Amino acid sequence: MTVLHLLGLVSFVFVAVFTVSVWRNNDGAGQTPRSSLIEAWVNILLGFSVNYLANWLLLPMVGAHFTMSENFWLGWVYTAISIVRQYVIRRWFNNRLHNIAVALSKGN
Repeated sequence: MTVLHLLGLVSFVFVAVFTVSVWRNNDGAGQTPRSSLIEAWVNILLGFSVNYLANWLLLPMVGAHFTMSENFWLGWVYTAISIVRQYVIRRWFNNRLHNIAVALSKGN
């Protein structure tokens, strides 16, 4: 098993654990954490597909050669990074909107 395969597998497990953790915690202001996670997953599935195809077509043009398996696991590394990034931004944005709405309702 190469380092890329190991890193991809760790990323896959991380995404699975993260998904289960957020799915169980569904409290929050604005959009629920579960809704944020569903939105993130739809985005990730589309992004993963586009990324996989783009890597397969474009990387050989610049001299990088990956097997289909390496491309798949590399995609999972990027997926783990992307899902956390998107989820954190969405939760921050919803919390910020909630705080603004509360301030406006108090007349501040």
